[in-house]
Amino acid sequence: MKKILMIATGGTIACMPSENGLVPGISGNDIISLVPELKNICTIDTLELLNIDSSNISPKHYVLMIEAVEKNYDLYDGFVITHGTDTMAYSSSMISCAIRNLNKPVVFTGSQLPLKAAGSDAYKNIKDAFLAASDNVYGVFLAFNGDIHYGDSVKKVYSENFTGFLSINSSVAGKSDNNKIVWNKIFKKHNDSPVFNKNISEKVFVLKMIPSLKPDIIDVLINMGYKSIIIEGYGAGGLPTEDCENNFIPALKKAIENNVSVICATQCLYDGVHLDKYPMGIISEKYGAVSSKNMTLEKTLAKVMLGFGNNMNLKELKKYLEND
Repeated sequence: MKKILMIATGGTIACMPSENGLVPGISGNDIISLVPELKNICTIDTLELLNIDSSNISPKHYVLMIEAVEKNYDLYDGFVITHGTDTMAYSSSMISCAIRNLNKPVVFTGSQLPLKAAGSDAYKNIKDAFLAASDNVYGVFLAFNGDIHYGDSVKKVYSENFTGFLSINSSVAGKSDNNKIVWNKIFKKHNDSPVFNKNISEKVFVLKMIPSLKPDIIDVLINMGYKSIIIEGYGAGGLPTEDCENNFIPALKKAIENNVSVICATQCLYDGVHLDKYPMGIISEKYGAVSSKNMTLEKTLAKVMLGFGNNMNLKELKKYLEND
C-alpha cells in the first residue's frame, strides 16, 4: 500500500458550529478516523499545518505548504492537502507553479459542507483525493465531486453547489468511478529532481475593469509600489481606448515606463485573452502589455508572484508566462 501524508490546513471540511458561525475545529486525525474506508486505500500520516478559514490564506501559508511537501518528499508516495474551498484554486495554482518536476501526486480537496454535517460531500471528496494520491500519477490536482482537476486549471464557480469547481480551458485530469480514478492521460515521470520555489512577491495587484473605472487608479497603484498589475478586462482582454473618455492606454504606457508590468487577463471564464483581435489589445501589446492567454486568473497571479519573487524583468516574465 502507498504511504500518504495528509497535510491539514482547516477550511469548511474541518468546521464545527460556533456562536459566530462555522469555524475550523477538527484535526486531520479526526478527519481520517471519520472516513474508515481510507484504511483500505493506503497508509496515512497526518500533519497539522494550519487550522484556518481559507479566506485567511496568504503567501506565507503557501510557503508553509511548499515546505511541508519538500521536507517530506522522500518519505511519502503522495500528499493530500485538505483546504477550505474559497481560496483552494489559488493555493492549488500556486503549488502547481511553485513546485516543478513533481514525480509524486499532491492532491487538494475540501468540501462545501463540514465533514460532520448531515449529507456532507466531504466523505466522497476525501476518499477520491486519497485514491488519486495513491495512484501512479504526478503533479498537483484538486479532487472534488467526482472530478480530478489539474491544480493549475481550476476555478471555484459555486458557493454552495456540490460541483464546486470547474476546469477552465482544460479537460479534467480524471474522474472517480467505482472506487478507482479513471485518468484521461498517461503520466510520465520527470528526469530532473523537483524544484521548490518559495520566493513569492506580494507586490502584484489584480484590477477588475468596470465601466466607471478611471485611468488614474493606475497612478495610485504605481505610487503604492506595486510591481505588476493584472487587469481583468472585458471579453478578449478589452479596455477603454482612444475614443473613450476613460482611455486607459496612456496610463498603461506610464506604468510600463515605470517598470510596472501590465498583464492583460479576462473576466470571461473560457477562451482566454486575444490581444491581436481588437485595437485595444494591439496597442496595449505594442507598449509592452503581456497576455495571460488561456490561463485562469489564479494561475496568472501565481506565476506573476513567483516571477517577481525571483526578480524577473519584463522580458523574462513574458517568457515565463508563455511557457508552461
